[in-house]
Amino acid sequence: PERLHEQTAQRVARQMAKLLPVIEPTAYMNAKGIEPQPGVFTDREGQKTYIPATDVDGKQWTMQYIREDGSKRFAKDSRKEVCFHAIGGLDALAKAPVLVIGEGYATAGSLSQTLGFATVAAFDSGNLVPVAKALHEKYPDKPIVIAGDDDKHLEATQGVNPGRSKAEEAARAVGGKLLLPIFAPGEQAANPKGFTDFNDL
Repeated sequence: PERLHEQTAQRVARQMAKLLPVIEPTAYMNAKGIEPQPGVFTDREGQKTYIPATDVDGKQWTMQYIREDGSKRFAKDSRKEVCFHAIGGLDALAKAPVLVIGEGYATAGSLSQTLGFATVAAFDSGNLVPVAKALHEKYPDKPIVIAGDDDKHLEATQGVNPGRSKAEEAARAVGGKLLLPIFAPGEQAANPKGFTDFNDL
């Protein structure tokens, strides 16, 4: 698959050349209450949201496409493991006092807006551990905070909470701290799917 991943990386790079930096918030950003941040792109219509994913050395391997309705997918045949999106870019991440790693782009975006420094989106719970380890290796002196999702709706329906368990695992793997969003009493119970991450806060 390495050759395939490399071909996909080249295809994604060609696609990037046709995209434009987000100036006005896209539909997804509006829905999530996120300001346009550097490093995120859109098409000429300004509707879809394109989020580049790189490795720790800054090589882009894939891209997350988010449609107007919020549905997400990655470039076909692309390498996603250990790839992430640094909000504000890798240079800004190098200057951040703490590495704050969240699951989705909306979570990382909200945290970056609040904290005022670069944060990281690992894209999904399964990628939290590899991304945390790779960044810890690159920046061994930076403290790490994993901003997990609390998948209460999955816990209730399937008996598993991947957001929470993978975030705990990632924090343990790098000697970091775990932060989970805490909602108002009854808020999460009333709408468990609507209240899972820091963006919902």
